[in-house]
Amino acid sequence: MNNQQPKSKKRRFNFRKKTSDELADEWAEKSVELPRMPFFYINIYQFCMPIFVVIGINFFIYYLYELLAVQIFLQIIFLPLIFIIDYLMYIWSMTKFCKILHWYYNKQSPAKTGVFSRKFTKHNVADRGVHYYHLRGFMYKWPVFISKKSIFPWMVNFVLRDMAANKIDKDVIYGDAYVSLEFTNLQQGAIIMDGATLSSHVNDSIFGNLTIEEVTVEKDGVMQTNSIMAPGGTISEGTAIGPKSYVPKGWRIEREDSQFIYGAPAKKFRQSSFIDLLPEEIKTQWLEKQKKIQK
Repeated sequence: MNNQQPKSKKRRFNFRKKTSDELADEWAEKSVELPRMPFFYINIYQFCMPIFVVIGINFFIYYLYELLAVQIFLQIIFLPLIFIIDYLMYIWSMTKFCKILHWYYNKQSPAKTGVFSRKFTKHNVADRGVHYYHLRGFMYKWPVFISKKSIFPWMVNFVLRDMAANKIDKDVIYGDAYVSLEFTNLQQGAIIMDGATLSSHVNDSIFGNLTIEEVTVEKDGVMQTNSIMAPGGTISEGTAIGPKSYVPKGWRIEREDSQFIYGAPAKKFRQSSFIDLLPEEIKTQWLEKQKKIQK
């Protein structure tokens, strides 16, 4: 009697190579062609409208020169001042015109926080809120860039405060950082140092949903160089996170009894543990200084 069990047959998977026509049809079905004209109109609107304001100011100055019979050498002396005025008025008027456009987009689809679907149809995004989010983000970039890279970098606070859904108090210092375009809450004395990144939006994955939440730096909070804050993050009052730290989505960082907060994710670090990481020479100097302070 043969007790051997019959051998199970191995399943074979037949992978059929798709033809070039099938791949082309699949690519055409999944690809998305966003409408180009709205972005083109935004560029023209942002560039041309402020120029008309600057031209009008220059005509008015020329009229004053003629009316008051200002001599040519005085006109040359005043020329640098006029250039500065033109530049300031260009940024200011651009912000005001973008504010009008922002008001129109908000009438179509109000800016709001939450989780949004990033499913695309063949010609546009399916979610109306995401579509206008793209338009608003594109509109913000040029005024923010031209104000940050100007000889008056403090104007970026004015631009963000006046143009978008941001709350930026007085005495806020924005270094050469990557600013958040919408839903930023920076309270009095907040400091965002060079290379830091504030982001009120993030894609959960390449094809995942879009998350938009407010980012907050409370009074006298500090983001050190190259630190990152994800949507929904909060730095509490008087708290500073160290360089190259990361505040994950929805986290609140509080100082309490810890003087050092850093890492990825950012977390409390005891002072004694921090001192142990220092070189011996610096560690000795630190301890001696602390003894003098205690005396």
